[in-house]
Amino acid sequence: MENKRNAFFKIGICDDVPILQDVIESYIREYERQQKGFSFKISKFSSGEELIKEIENGGSYDLLFLDQKMKQLTGLETARQIRKLNSSASCRIVFVTSSDDHYQFRSVQPLMVIAKPVSMEMISEVLSIVTGLETAPANT
Repeated sequence: MENKRNAFFKIGICDDVPILQDVIESYIREYERQQKGFSFKISKFSSGEELIKEIENGGSYDLLFLDQKMKQLTGLETARQIRKLNSSASCRIVFVTSSDDHYQFRSVQPLMVIAKPVSMEMISEVLSIVTGLETAPANT
């Protein structure tokens, strides 16, 4: 994948716990400061339903961070619905989960599944793949 310096990326963070949204956003902003030449527009969502509605209304994202356990729709259910929408079929999805059962996510072809608690290193790895500074792991 080519390096996309001076590129703009739209990122969605979907988690029903606002502080966890803020933690992921802070790591993305730190990456943005460290890897000059990339710009990230971040939108935050408190539920899968809210995110799906945004996409149905024309919103599009290069990358989505989806919490698996939310109040109504799970991250996996949200991803399945997003994959059905033509405009978002190619969106990269990263699941954020405390579950050890990562196999359940394969049906929606995530870029990666990362374990809670999320770290700067995990977010940097994801963003390096999305920005083209690193290639995706073969076993996702």
